[in-house]
Amino acid sequence: MDPALLRERELFKKRALSNPAVEKRQATSDSGSHKKKKPKVDKESSSGSKHNSSNGNFNIKTSSGYKFGCLAKIVNYMKTRHQNGDTHCLTLEEILDETKLLDISMKQKQWLMTEALVNNPKIDVRDGTYGFKPKYNLKDKKALLRLLDKHDQLDLPFSVSYNCKIYFCRL
Repeated sequence: MDPALLRERELFKKRALSNPAVEKRQATSDSGSHKKKKPKVDKESSSGSKHNSSNGNFNIKTSSGYKFGCLAKIVNYMKTRHQNGDTHCLTLEEILDETKLLDISMKQKQWLMTEALVNNPKIDVRDGTYGFKPKYNLKDKKALLRLLDKHDQLDLPFSVSYNCKIYFCRL
């Protein structure tokens, strides 16, 4: 993977771990009682952590998890489009419209255009438009038969995705 993506992931993990979801119990100083008392949960403190997360300490729309979620949604959408026969390329705006990701910021759009989609091995970039890059670019039955024959002659392993439309015929 890209080292910059790994760094962003590690920073995300550190930020997520720094925001405790459960408060730690305080040790009671009752020496005579043998019964353990359950600590009372302060309603203000538990709801305060939720407010802090939405006020700016940790914004879900700017986190790397949200960015990678958007990227995964785009790649999956482009894959299903390709499998359905829509092989023409789309601009980033068209992709965002069709995936209903209209609320992402300009910073995230810039990240998608300059780093994420360009460096993604499953996305093909042509003149500012993006298309899905299949493992095997097969146009028809003859191309599939040539590929199978080539793999058989070279004794290479060959696997086919279960979503592909394959027509079996006698050789």
